Amino acid sequence: MSRRSLMRGARFQPPDPRAIERYLRFFSSKELFWNPAMFPPIDSPHLFSDHLPLQLEIGCGTADFLCALALENPGTNFVGVDVSSKPLFKAIRTAEAHALPNIKFIKGDFKRMYPLLTADALQAVYLHFPDPHMRQRFRKRRVVSPGFLDEINRALAPGGRLSITTDHHEFFMEMLALIEQDVRFAKTHAERYLIGFEAPAKSQFQRIWERHGLPTLRVELQKAH
Repeated sequence: MSRRSLMRGARFQPPDPRAIERYLRFFSSKELFWNPAMFPPIDSPHLFSDHLPLQLEIGCGTADFLCALALENPGTNFVGVDVSSKPLFKAIRTAEAHALPNIKFIKGDFKRMYPLLTADALQAVYLHFPDPHMRQRFRKRRVVSPGFLDEINRALAPGGRLSITTDHHEFFMEMLALIEQDVRFAKTHAERYLIGFEAPAKSQFQRIWERHGLPTLRVELQKAH
C-alpha cells in the first residue's frame, strides 16, 4: 500500500485556526510554477526570523519524527513539507501541544520548491519513506533524481547531511545506485547501507512497515566541504 493510500483513509481533525496560522504555510503548485518569487525562501531568516541552523524533512507526514527532533534540539529550526493537508493537521496538533517555537510546516509539492532553496542554508535533509512509485508510468513522480541531488547539494551547508530511508528493497537499491555515482556526497558509515533506524520518535510509516516485518533500509550522506 502506498503512502497516498494510507493518508487517503486517515482521519485528522483540523487544528485551531490560530495554530494553523502559526505553524502552516500553503504553497500552491500553480503559483510555484508561474511565480515562485511570491513565496519566501526556505531558510531560517525568512521562515523563523532568526539565523539558527535549519533542518528539512521532505514528505514529513504527521511529523512525529520531526517534532521529536524539534523538542530535543531547541537551538535548531525544523521545517516539514508534505503534499497532503490531513497528516499536517496532526503535525500541527503535536507542535502546538509542545508549544514548539522552532518548527513550521509547508503544504505543497517539494519538487516545485527548488527555486526557493537557499544555497548553504540547510544543516540536514530527511527523505524518509517516500512513495516508491514502482509502476513505470508513475516513476517520474519519484523524488530522488539527478536534479534532486543537484538541488540538495546546493541547499546543504558544507558538511550537511542527507538521510534517506525506505522499507522497499528494490526501490532503495535503485536510489542507492544513483546516489553512489555522485561524488559530491560521501557516506557517513562504512557499510554500503544501514539496516534499522532508531529515531527519537519513529514516523507513522516506519511503525506500520516494521509491524509488517519489513526492515528499514537507510543511507546517510554528507556534503563534501
